[in-house]
Amino acid sequence: MPPSTPFDMISAAPEDFGPHIGEPFTVQTEAGPLALILDNVKRFERSMIRDKVVRIEGEALPPRQAFALTFEGPVTPVLASAMVTLQHPTLGDLTLFLSPFRQDEDCVLYEALFN
Repeated sequence: MPPSTPFDMISAAPEDFGPHIGEPFTVQTEAGPLALILDNVKRFERSMIRDKVVRIEGEALPPRQAFALTFEGPVTPVLASAMVTLQHPTLGDLTLFLSPFRQDEDCVLYEALFN
């Protein structure tokens, strides 16, 4: 069951995703739904990309340390780098930019950066 309020991507933090490592996030593709497993949440400890409050179109964005999510998917199909909507039973719909960065014999790894 999706959450009653949308997940706030602006204030998203590594702690929001850590409990969901190993869980599937689903993306809709031309071939049908594709499950991507959250494999890792990487913190960029020395990075303070947004170390001050930033205002965009009147909205205050809080300071945030950069981090990345790594997802593992099947060998085929390989998704192109693009904005996608991932569906998760607890977090709901998450729209983010996802890029493949490594393909092995048994999986493709994708990354989404937050900064």
